Amino acid sequence: MADNLINREGLVSGTRPEIKHDRIIMTSADGFDGYEITEYFGVAWGISVRAKDMGQDCAMGCKNITGGELSAYSAMGHEARQRALDQMLSMASRLRANAVINVKFEVEPVATGSAQVVAIGTAVKIVAIENYVPAGAIGNILAEIHDRIATNKVD
Repeated sequence: MADNLINREGLVSGTRPEIKHDRIIMTSADGFDGYEITEYFGVAWGISVRAKDMGQDCAMGCKNITGGELSAYSAMGHEARQRALDQMLSMASRLRANAVINVKFEVEPVATGSAQVVAIGTAVKIVAIENYVPAGAIGNILAEIHDRIATNKVD
């Protein structure tokens, strides 16, 4: 089986895909459904402080009076968030994590026209739980599909 293909038989039986060593997944929750946390590496974070130039700041001040989206500030916010996120994931990678849980963003103004964005989470190692079947409707559907395949009763 090629490295980039998902083990579909395992997936139908509930087993989640293995997280490769060169990838890091993240969530704002305290874990991932179908995965077990095997190691905690500690806090991972990234910080970005971004500012726009005076010309854009003046233009945004006028836009603030006339109304509408402050697009330069939106772009600045997106860029700062992405840089902080990239730094957090880089730190998690250096810690040998393959996942980050409890991810949160904090945004603070530093000065007029600038903002500090902090991305913070807990770097962990997760492994797929074999034959994991989630509770509720999804678990019942997966179990039914698995049973039909196992007994060759595919409609």
